Order: sequence, then C-alpha cells, then structure tokens
Amino acid sequence: MSSFGKIIYPEQFLTNKILMHSDCEQEMKEFLEKSGYKQLFTRQFRLRIKHIEERWTECYQKRDWFEILKDSDGLYCMRFKSMKNLRIIFKFTDLKRKNIAILLCTFEEKDSKDYRNAIKIANKRFEEIIYE
Repeated sequence: MSSFGKIIYPEQFLTNKILMHSDCEQEMKEFLEKSGYKQLFTRQFRLRIKHIEERWTECYQKRDWFEILKDSDGLYCMRFKSMKNLRIIFKFTDLKRKNIAILLCTFEEKDSKDYRNAIKIANKRFEEIIYE
C-alpha cells in the first residue's frame, strides 16, 4: 500500500494540487541531509512548485527547470542542475475527480541509466496510487 499526501519536506506547502509520494519524500530527505544543499534546494523547489501551480501541464516550457520525459507515458521531470543534477519525476493525473500532480521519485542523474531506473520506479509508484 502506497502513501502520498501534501508536501511537508523540505518545508510544508499549502497546495492541494501537488502531492508527494512518501518514498519520493524520503529519497529527497536522504539526499539533502547529506549534501548540504537543503537551503538552496528549498528556495529553488518552492519556485518550481509555484510554477507548476501556475502553468500546470505547460510548466515544461521553462526548459531549464522542467522536461517531458520521452517514451514515459506522461511523466515530467523537475531539474536542479546546480545540485549534483538532482531530479524529481512527477505526473499530472485525475484522481477521484480532482486534477493533481504527484511527485513520484527523487534521484541524482549521473547517466542515462539513472533516468531509466527512476522512470520504472515512478511508474510503479504511480500504479500503486491509482490502483490503491
């Protein structure tokens, strides 16, 4: 059984439109607590969350922050290039008649294999949520 809910790490967000899988939150926490990037990341993350809320599925037009992942069945990626290429994969969906975005997987991009693995994880977590 999966767990997802409001974003509470690295700080609490009041949005009901963007939710986070608990494993994604744990991955983010593990990376940030070791990296020393938490303060910088929090500022950048806040801006990206606000951008998603404002632009929704058009958020990818800010190409230095977002991308649509090819051959991934509608997954998007939030990018943080200055912080060891930290990435957050997310997806827009209609869940219980409500349009939401779900942050699914946090990972550090080192090579293309990292993306393939993270996409598999994100898809698995998304299926857990949808079929819960």
